[in-house]
Amino acid sequence: MKSLGIFLLLFSSAAWAEWKMGGSAGPYINAFQFSTTNNVPTQKAGVQLDLKLDKKFDSNWRFRSDTWVRTDFNSPDAVERFQWNLKNLYLQRKSGSLTFRLGFQTLAVDGPDMVNPADIVHSKNWVDPSSPVTLGSAGISISQEVNNWNWELFYVPSQTRPVLPGEHSPWLPRENRLPIESVDTELRIPNDVSYQYLSPTELDDATQHNITAKVQHKSESFEFQVIYYNGLSQSPFLLTEVNATLIAVSPKQILLVDSPVKLRPLYYRHEAIAGTFVLPFESWAIRGGFNWLKPKQSDDRVPGETSMAVLGVEKNIETSWGMITGIVEHVRQKRQDESQISFLRSVMEEAWTLGLRIPWGDETTFLVGGIYDQVGRSSVYRGAVTHRLSNSWSLEAGAQYLHGSSDTLLGIYHRYDSYQLKALYSW
Repeated sequence: MKSLGIFLLLFSSAAWAEWKMGGSAGPYINAFQFSTTNNVPTQKAGVQLDLKLDKKFDSNWRFRSDTWVRTDFNSPDAVERFQWNLKNLYLQRKSGSLTFRLGFQTLAVDGPDMVNPADIVHSKNWVDPSSPVTLGSAGISISQEVNNWNWELFYVPSQTRPVLPGEHSPWLPRENRLPIESVDTELRIPNDVSYQYLSPTELDDATQHNITAKVQHKSESFEFQVIYYNGLSQSPFLLTEVNATLIAVSPKQILLVDSPVKLRPLYYRHEAIAGTFVLPFESWAIRGGFNWLKPKQSDDRVPGETSMAVLGVEKNIETSWGMITGIVEHVRQKRQDESQISFLRSVMEEAWTLGLRIPWGDETTFLVGGIYDQVGRSSVYRGAVTHRLSNSWSLEAGAQYLHGSSDTLLGIYHRYDSYQLKALYSW
């Protein structure tokens, strides 16, 4: 019996040794540059983990797992204290040129780096609306590569729902007004405002039977893809159910709402078509994309048709420090007036974006980026530096600055400048 136990231990150890394991883990701290008096934390601190497992059983079968976990020790809300995301957890089968996958998947969507209009399929984790995290979807997909062409179908029986900020989140505004885009109505909030989530409303079985189809072409001289999606809108809408006092009627209706502000998530189905392209020229590349979104059901609570177009130029410059990459993009978006909370979903109407990646030797990299909206005259600026201490350890420090007038969506968060420090151990 003892010999059998030793044999099983060695057998299991040998089997486990065939698994490829990787990932990263480490602590972080994120601080907002504003003060509050109503028990809203201005610091986030915890641990972030990315764990990857990969196993090829033979030339036809494969298992892959990619899990993201993040904790926040300072948040009083359970949804923020422990966040997790199965980006990928699937079993793959190859049969000839066809590939079948069953389980949680994240559809690969190439596109412009700063703003990708073809990112329309998956729900988001909106705990930090300025840096949403894409959530994997459980379903079955089939794909095929034929020469330079690739097509893929993805069916999701029940779509992953978005993760919204907790009731004590600083991203639920604590001063001035609610982030709605209506030109006729403004909802102002008291200084001691609190929030309460209600059970969600779902229109047209929006989370059920979501379908995606993608066709992609890749070659050295030209790349493009077209995506069709019928399913849950990834942008969160929150209906407000409040008691309010009318304080002005002209030039717009202004209401002062009572606390707590009750928020009811609204899930609705839409059809979406999106596409991107890349046209390379030696060290240059022209990148662009578009999307068109239309709700399937006519309802006063959801927006009408919306669209976005992005056109940009990327340039690589070889220096003695390393390869500097610069990106400039122009973004144009058609939006509808909305009376629902939309967070930072659509801070741009006609904007310019700029991104720079600047290496400093082999260990240090600087990232600088910004978005400036010409219509709202509002902007977001970001900077980060990553320094590799060893093959396993790295440090990252960053900052984000938001600016906008009080009548813009971004202006609601004008004091939400933030700073972040993170250490990562990779294996």
